[in-house]
This record gives sequence, structure tokens and C-alpha cells, in this order.
Amino acid sequence: MKERVSRRRLLAGLGTAGVAALAGCSTAAGSSTSRLAYVRVANWHESAHTVHVLVERDGDLVHWSSHDLAARDGDITTQPIEQTWADEQAEFVVRVRVDDQRRWKVFDLANREGDCYGVEARVNEQGTVGVWYEQSPRQCRTSTPQAAE
Repeated sequence: MKERVSRRRLLAGLGTAGVAALAGCSTAAGSSTSRLAYVRVANWHESAHTVHVLVERDGDLVHWSSHDLAARDGDITTQPIEQTWADEQAEFVVRVRVDDQRRWKVFDLANREGDCYGVEARVNEQGTVGVWYEQSPRQCRTSTPQAAE
């Protein structure tokens, strides 16, 4: 299921705790820009889960989706996320949560020194979510930058 919403609607829906977690993260002094080559979700846990993903670009919400992942049964269930953001340098923040948890894990590319990243939101073997990243993955070398929308 994929749903797009405005940043205002997102903040209103997350409540006070969510607002505190989201406020000011992508505009920190000394931040740098990077490309976000890909985001994918994976389930390493023995139970099925829903993983929710938000991507912000220069402080604007550019992607919001939820992904139902089957339980791990030998193979790890992994899904790439459709890229709905421009493939160019920006201050990206990726936020993920699992199921109906209130807390979001945050990966802020603006606090990194690399020029291109891939991100994987992973439900680990204990059933909690973590964010893994790859600096300069092959997608960074094969992607052609596109004009921002």
C-alpha cells in the first residue's frame, strides 16, 4: 500500500512525540548534501511485519509508504522501494518504523560525508527495526541524475 501525504498532515497525525522527533533534523548547521540511490526494506524475523518508510528531501516529505513483509522462512524477504525523489544531491532523511510502533528510526544523510548512499530498513531477528546503509553502492555509479520536479 502506498500513500502520499503532505508534511503538514504527517506531522498532525504523528502527535506531539512525533513532532518532537521530526523537528529540525534536516536543517542542522554544517550539514552536507548527498544522493539517495535506493531505499529497500527487509524482514529477517520469523514473523510477518509491516514496515513504514518516510523520505524527506531538503525538509520536504517526498515519499511515504508501507510494506507488508512475509515472515522469514529460510529466505529473507526484501523489497525495493519505488524512488519518488529526484536523483540529485540534497539533504535526505530516511525514517522507518515497524508495525504500529510510535518511535521512528532515523538515518540522516546530511550528517554524513559521502556523496551517495543506499539505505535498507531491516526488521532484525529480534523483531525490532534497524537502518543499514551502503556508501557509494553500484547504483550511485549507474544512475543518471534527473531534474528535480
